[in-house]
Amino acid sequence: MGAKERKESTLIGLKYPSFRDKAWKTGASWLDGKRKDDGIEGLWRVGDKLYDLAQWIGNHPGGAEWLTLSKGTDITEAFEAHHITSFAEQLLPKFYVRDATTPRSSPLTFKPDGFYRVFKSRAREALKGVDFHKPAKLSNFIIDSLCAGTLALCVTASATQSWAAIIAAAIFLTLTLIAGHNYIHLRDSFRMAYMDLSFLSSKEWRITHCLSHHLYANTILDFELSAFEPLFDYVPHEKGFITRRLSWLYSPLVYAIVYFVSGVKRIYSLAFEWCTLDYRDLTPFLIPALMCSVAPPSLALVTWMKVIVISSFHFGLIGVNAAHHHPDIYHDGDVHREDLDWGLAQIDAVRDRVEIQSSPFLVLTHLGWHTLHHLLPTVDHSYLHLCEPAFEQTCKEFGVNTDLWTQWKLFKGQFMQLQNTEPKKTPNTR
Repeated sequence: MGAKERKESTLIGLKYPSFRDKAWKTGASWLDGKRKDDGIEGLWRVGDKLYDLAQWIGNHPGGAEWLTLSKGTDITEAFEAHHITSFAEQLLPKFYVRDATTPRSSPLTFKPDGFYRVFKSRAREALKGVDFHKPAKLSNFIIDSLCAGTLALCVTASATQSWAAIIAAAIFLTLTLIAGHNYIHLRDSFRMAYMDLSFLSSKEWRITHCLSHHLYANTILDFELSAFEPLFDYVPHEKGFITRRLSWLYSPLVYAIVYFVSGVKRIYSLAFEWCTLDYRDLTPFLIPALMCSVAPPSLALVTWMKVIVISSFHFGLIGVNAAHHHPDIYHDGDVHREDLDWGLAQIDAVRDRVEIQSSPFLVLTHLGWHTLHHLLPTVDHSYLHLCEPAFEQTCKEFGVNTDLWTQWKLFKGQFMQLQNTEPKKTPNTR
């Protein structure tokens, strides 16, 4: 959406984001816009109270980065969704500064008898038998195996120039990165840097995916909804011929350059926004360095680019068609349900796929249990199935449909949504 066709959110009360009409969007610019819109002045807001968490940054169990990134913003949604137990809620008053004097930029609610709070209390009970604050051993085994396979296949591809090895390396790299997505939501660990083996940035993803998309899915505050505009425009409003009719034709090219665009943004942010490096910024050099050890550098780097292009296409194909886009899924512009419970807003913006749910491997590598993942983002994917009975019970009480869709329905629906110019006039709910 360009500035001339700016539209207010149909989630009544959601402030139009300052970042959204910029042509060049990064995680840092999204945060800058949110700080401007929230007006917290260097504090952290939860509900209608302001807190100074500066002294807690070094002690935060999830890692300091979550608090350093979110400083100066309203973290209500993140605070609620990221903390399953009541420990954080009990600790928070120690850092109270004063009451907020302005309304929140988001109208979403967390009422004690609302969908999300009721579900979370049941999920907490369902997870009592596992240490859900740590990743599951099964998830660790899967992602470590995928990473080892990626390194071995990339070295083999460099040494042999075999297309079979190149394609296999690209597939393994994609699956490693998607599995790594599980870890960027969790406490800091070296496994979150698996996403950085390509040109993607786990730090950037913690902003654009964890703090933006996951908390405001399919609204104008969702970075991922606007990331591909104007090439992919999912908001139901008047669109040009190219976007509506030709997106299916150029989408493979867009998928194939996702890593490269991310790499350029990463370099830009490091140079002009973050102005600092950490160990994750060196991770993208690991695989090409290994490949150069078994082949002339020029040949190794050409092989690496082949792996990157194929993997980027594969990553885009899975990610864009995973869960969020179909005319029967809520997108900002559609009429929103009257109940502004945060959990219900998440549920309306996502669907799950029948082909993925039954396999722990596919769940981790193909973004499975996606609704539960949105509701409980800091719970490892391998534990989410434990919360299904609580989810089903709560959905039944609140009249929410939990039918699974097929991957084909979502794949077709993604292109149908790109063509969609007619917002739903009645609430687009499950």
